[in-house]
Amino acid sequence: MMKIIVLLLAAASCAETPIQKNTYHNETFNQYVVSSAKDDPIYRSIVLLKNPKHHSLATGVVFKNINNNSYILSAKHFCKRRGIKVDVLSVQDSKNQREEFYAKVVYVDKKFDVCILRAYDTAKLFLPVKLAKKPPKIGDRVMTIGAPGGIFPTKTEGYVVGYNLLGDLDEEGSEANALVTSIPVSSGNSGGAIYNEKYELVGILKAVSTEYHHSSIGVHLDTVKRAIKRYFKK
Repeated sequence: MMKIIVLLLAAASCAETPIQKNTYHNETFNQYVVSSAKDDPIYRSIVLLKNPKHHSLATGVVFKNINNNSYILSAKHFCKRRGIKVDVLSVQDSKNQREEFYAKVVYVDKKFDVCILRAYDTAKLFLPVKLAKKPPKIGDRVMTIGAPGGIFPTKTEGYVVGYNLLGDLDEEGSEANALVTSIPVSSGNSGGAIYNEKYELVGILKAVSTEYHHSSIGVHLDTVKRAIKRYFKK
């Protein structure tokens, strides 16, 4: 069995993007985002994550609202560890303005590169993404919205290539499947939602293949569900 070598999107050569002062904020790009958001509800679920201390950014997706707070999925290699504080920014509105919130990392899974953050006082601004009941099939069309090169939000798409068995075992003793897609990704896409044509979450972006640059690697849907279940059991 061929094993795909992966490079985390937060590795030195393909890091979660350093915070940039000059990103797209022009009228044309803003009109495109506002127009796209009307047809794609995921724009209301995704967020830009900024870590001022480490001068880096990544993407996250809101999956639950509880008591005026929002819970966000992202990649552990961006979150680092529990207790880390980050800034959360929404997609810009029609006036090219973004809401900004404070968040804290509340759960990390180092082995499978997934984390959960709690953003405070978000009210009902974000629309929680729905989790798919079943993983996608090979050949299914999938999409993501992230911050490649610091340009947020940027939407790209591809297809499910397969499920690469990385050779690891989860805590239940089963082999851990990673979702492999042809979605083109770059620095800043870490933690972005992989979603299907029904706008349901099927994975979280975490890495690119160093051998096959057309392939991106995501956290499997089952792993995401397991992380959520573990955190809320506490």
